[in-house]
Amino acid sequence: MTPLSRRSFLAAAGTTALAAAGGALAGCSAADDGKVHLELFQFKSEAIGLFDRICDEFNAANPDILVTQNFQADNVTSLRARLVKGDMPDLVTINGDYNYGALARTGVFADFSATGLLDGVNPTVGGILNTLGTGAEGETNGVAFADNGSGIIYNKDIFDTAGLEPPTTWAELIEVCDELQAQGINPFYWATKDNWTGAPAFSSLSGSFLTDGVAAWYERRRVIDGRTSFRELTPVFEKMLRAYQYGNADKAALGYNDGNQGFAQGKGAMYWHGTYAIPAIRSYNPDINLGTFATPAEDPADTKVVSGVDVAFTMGKDPAHPEESLRFLRHVMSEASMSAYCDEQTAYPTLTSLTADDPALEGLQPYFDDERLATYSDHNFPQAITLNAYIQKYFFDGDLEALISTLDTQWDKVIRRINETA
Repeated sequence: MTPLSRRSFLAAAGTTALAAAGGALAGCSAADDGKVHLELFQFKSEAIGLFDRICDEFNAANPDILVTQNFQADNVTSLRARLVKGDMPDLVTINGDYNYGALARTGVFADFSATGLLDGVNPTVGGILNTLGTGAEGETNGVAFADNGSGIIYNKDIFDTAGLEPPTTWAELIEVCDELQAQGINPFYWATKDNWTGAPAFSSLSGSFLTDGVAAWYERRRVIDGRTSFRELTPVFEKMLRAYQYGNADKAALGYNDGNQGFAQGKGAMYWHGTYAIPAIRSYNPDINLGTFATPAEDPADTKVVSGVDVAFTMGKDPAHPEESLRFLRHVMSEASMSAYCDEQTAYPTLTSLTADDPALEGLQPYFDDERLATYSDHNFPQAITLNAYIQKYFFDGDLEALISTLDTQWDKVIRRINETA
C-alpha cells in the first residue's frame, strides 16, 4: 500500500471523517453499566495474554473504566480502514516503522509532549519515533514502550569451545569467521529464502556507518537533486556480501523459521538478527546459551546498536475520553507493566530506570545505557520500494552495481511521487 500523505489521506477520508477520527465516533462510549469503555487496539499476537492481564489489573484498580483488548494482526491496514470511517480506536499499539511515520504525518495522532508520559523514557529511544514522522513540528505522537536491539546473536557455548570472544571491530569479526570456518563450524547461520531476512544486516551495518545519523542521511536522500545516492552506502553493501559468504551452503533454501530452528540446534555460531528472534530460537531449544554483541564498525568508537520501537502507544488527536485514556497509558508505562512485558517478550524497556535482565540481552544493554543507538535504515523506506527483494537478489547474485542502480531509480520515483502529493 502506498503510504498516506496528508493530501491523499484527506482526499480518501474526507475532511469531516478526519476531524472525527479519535473524536465523537471513536471507540466505545459509556455503556449502561456506567463505566467508560475503552478499546485497546493491539497487534502483538504473542502478547495477547499479557495485555489481557495488564487490562485486568487496570480495570480492577479503576472501577469506573473498562479497557478491552482488540487484537488485530494486520493492524496498520485495519487502522487505515477505520480512519477512513472516522473510527479511531481509543488506544493503539503500533510498531515504530515507516507506516507509523506516514500516519503520524497526517495529523491523526495525539501530541504527548506535554502529558508527562515521556518523563523517564530514554530520550534517544523516544526520539526515534519523531525521526519517522510527526503531525507538526515539536510534537511527539507516540510513547515508546518496548524496544528491540539489532546486532548479532551468538551461541556462547560454541564461542567458548572455539576459544573465541565477541569481536569489537569489523576486522576482528572477519578473523572470528575465519577461525570458526577453520574449525569446521559455520560462522553464520543464514536463512534467506524469506527476503526480509537480509534487512537486519543492512540496518545494523548502516547504523554505525552513517556517523552523522541514519535519519539525517535519509532526510538528505529525500531531496531528489542528484547529490545523494545509495552509492554512498557501498561499504555497507560490500560488508553484507562478504559476511554472507561465511555460512551454511543451504542458506538460500531456508526460511526464517528454519533459521531459528537450525541455529537453536547449533548449526552455526552466529545469527544476524535482532533480539526479536530470541524467543523463537528458545522455542526450539530452551537451554541454548545465547549472547549478543553490537555489529562492529571499523572503529569501536563508531559502533552503535540499531534499535527500533517495537511497541509504541498512541491515541487519536481528539480522543473521546482523554482523561481515562491517559490514565490507562500511565498504568501501562509503569515500571511494573513494562518489566512484565519486557521480561516475557525478551525486549528492552524504554524507561531509563529499568534494564534488561535477560542474560542474552546483556551484550547490547551498555549501548542503551550510553544512548549509542541508531534507527533502522529499512524503516525509512516506503513500502512501494521493495527493499527486501533487492537485498535478497544482491545476496544471491552479488551484483553491487545493479543493487545501487535499482535503489536509486526506485527511490527517486517513489519519493518524487510522495513529495508531489504531500
